[in-house]
Amino acid sequence: MSSSVSLSIATNSAIAVSKGFGWFVTGSPTLFAETVHSLADVGNQVLLKIGEVRGRRGPDLDHPFGRGQEKFFWALVSAVSVFFIGCGINIYHGVRALMVGGEVGHFTPLVLGLLLFSLALEAWTFAVAWKEIGGRQGVKDNRHDTTVIAVLLEDGVALFGIVLTLMVAGVAYVYGPHPEFDAAVAIAVGAILGGMALFLAAINRRILIDTSDRDLDRAAGTWLASRGIAASVHSLVLDNDRAIVFVRPQREIRESRAVGSALTAHLAETLGKSADAVYWEFP
Repeated sequence: MSSSVSLSIATNSAIAVSKGFGWFVTGSPTLFAETVHSLADVGNQVLLKIGEVRGRRGPDLDHPFGRGQEKFFWALVSAVSVFFIGCGINIYHGVRALMVGGEVGHFTPLVLGLLLFSLALEAWTFAVAWKEIGGRQGVKDNRHDTTVIAVLLEDGVALFGIVLTLMVAGVAYVYGPHPEFDAAVAIAVGAILGGMALFLAAINRRILIDTSDRDLDRAAGTWLASRGIAASVHSLVLDNDRAIVFVRPQREIRESRAVGSALTAHLAETLGKSADAVYWEFP
């Protein structure tokens, strides 16, 4: 289970309340956009948690290799939600505020304090997710862990959104409220959310359409070649760190079951990934 998802649900709930209060006090379109943004993040992370819980169910007659791919489905639903809720509502509200106009109140010290509080919480959640996935190299090595990647992206975009909101607050403090600038930033937040949603949707779509783990394929092919077995290797991703391996050797292999077990042990030791089964396709 991902600790960063559970933490994000709690912190984004508190952040949504803080931003919502700021929007109620100021009427700022940017703070409205950020409130919707945080509420969308909470809902999306609940969907990610549902995927994690359901994905841990074991094999049954209909799903002989378990339900690990279910987390990719719920991550895809989460990305679609970000696009239609976070992106759609924010752009609509920002465009409407830009066209209609309206009064925007001053950013009081209390509102600024709540924004800084939100910034600290988002930074903490991002740091937890970054540590959980293993930093930059971990993002590269665990690109199938779309749950934590989604948390990283959502928190990264949320941090950027709060910085934009603080910029709006700074302009309002120095020059007075500027509804047009405020609305333009709200539109920008919506557009950024839309781009993030499309990126996450593309990642999960790719995994759901029978994708292979190329690192695992290369490692398995190299190991087999070192034992004098020339073969093509293809895998089918079942979960973040689980796959089925298909091996097509150029000749018959004696003790193929023993070789398959040794290959499975090698992949677990070197890559930390589990081959649930090794299927041989003999000529």
